[in-house]
Amino acid sequence: MKHFWTRFLSGLLYASLMTTTVFYSNFYFKVLISILSIIVLKEYYKLINQKYYFFFLVVLFLIWTPKNLINYNYLIIITCFISFISSIYCTILLFFNRDFKNSKINVLFTLLYITTSYFFMVRIHEHGTVFSPLYLFLFFSSTWVNNIFAYLIGSNFGKNKILKEISPNKSWEGFFGGLFASIAFIYLMEHYYNLFNNYWIILGIIIPITSLIGDLLQSLYKRKAKMKDSGSLIPGHGGAFDRMDSVIYSALYYYLFLKLI
Repeated sequence: MKHFWTRFLSGLLYASLMTTTVFYSNFYFKVLISILSIIVLKEYYKLINQKYYFFFLVVLFLIWTPKNLINYNYLIIITCFISFISSIYCTILLFFNRDFKNSKINVLFTLLYITTSYFFMVRIHEHGTVFSPLYLFLFFSSTWVNNIFAYLIGSNFGKNKILKEISPNKSWEGFFGGLFASIAFIYLMEHYYNLFNNYWIILGIIIPITSLIGDLLQSLYKRKAKMKDSGSLIPGHGGAFDRMDSVIYSALYYYLFLKLI
């Protein structure tokens, strides 16, 4: 119970900080997400025992690129393509290979889907004709709801493991608990704010699936590094990468969902 309250309070502080910047201004959100992205990259470098300083510049460029940049639409298309290919590659590695090695190609694709994710978080924050933080807030909050209920249901009732050799605590019971909680939360948001029309149910399914993949991928990196957590920034959760692994993977797919509905 003591561990639960430590995890709950530190998670609440993190969520409050993130929510405040999301609703306050796009600039302050960019500042916060820039800091977190650098910490995430440093933690990932620690897991693989390598450093690629170039990607610090890449992620900051993607976060702070102005919308009036020449050929900005081409930048979005290229970033979507790179992020999609890299995330699919890592997913195939997770489910069909799992023999993750710190080869240049594996590290490259992992770094690409991590760094590009922050680009899509910023684009989600700017979604719509006017500043509308609700889309980004729903992205983060629905992921948090999913993770909280997956953790609670999995901890108490989880028996059927998803990938036991990678993440012993992840169970199908926890996954479906998070799925139903996510769907219920998004339904309530849709009922009050009418953001997605009849497509909200699709989002309620996308979030739990992509969150799970992001979580399992990060567990794979930690297991190969023989480390329990990627860092110690957030008590009860570990590092920034431990806390953001789900949204890092989900960001591209949520952005594409917004563009396609």
